[in-house]
Amino acid sequence: MKCIIIGLGNFGMALAQRLTAMGYEVIGVDKDIDKINAYKDSIKNTICLNLNSEQTARNLPLKDADLNIVTLGKDAGASILTVAILKQNGAKRIIARAISTIHKTVLEAMGITEIIQLEKEYADFFANKTELSSLIYSYQVSPDYYLYEMKMPALFIGRRLGDIKLEKEFSLRLIAVKHYNRDEEKGYLRMELLENPGEDFIVTSNDIFILFGKRNRFRALARS
Repeated sequence: MKCIIIGLGNFGMALAQRLTAMGYEVIGVDKDIDKINAYKDSIKNTICLNLNSEQTARNLPLKDADLNIVTLGKDAGASILTVAILKQNGAKRIIARAISTIHKTVLEAMGITEIIQLEKEYADFFANKTELSSLIYSYQVSPDYYLYEMKMPALFIGRRLGDIKLEKEFSLRLIAVKHYNRDEEKGYLRMELLENPGEDFIVTSNDIFILFGKRNRFRALARS
């Protein structure tokens, strides 16, 4: 998959490096030549370009790119202009970072449906983490419902899954379990994803449960 990332700040660069490691053909774009020189060896392609007009956009293979990500994080005006130029030049799929509520509203008005709000998303995650220390990851599916990756409370370690009654007692649906076994030969924990663990499955301290439900039900589980 071909991907263009516009804006090589901390987030843009980390994303470019991650997607490169995943096998994406990444083009990193920034107007700062120092950033281009600093990161040219860690991603496949870098271009020093101030994308501020339709003319400059012609220097990018927009029609060949499967994904275009605008990660500009300081200047909302520059971000909006960049998105407008991408749309005008036929970019297929655009994901944009919003740095404020107004910025997000403008992007939505421009027809952008995939919007990243780093500060808000991390604040939501950290707020959940403060009240549930066993939380690994959370994703808000709707205003009321969440997906949580979490470890079980100490009370349930060593018990059968069937005895915990996650759905009956806590109204939480089990999606899967990341079960870790120690590889004796290599000396590290190896993860096995169990989509439908049986009732006789014994919960360990290393297991990570992927659960779906309302946030107050996760609180009830954590307090049990």
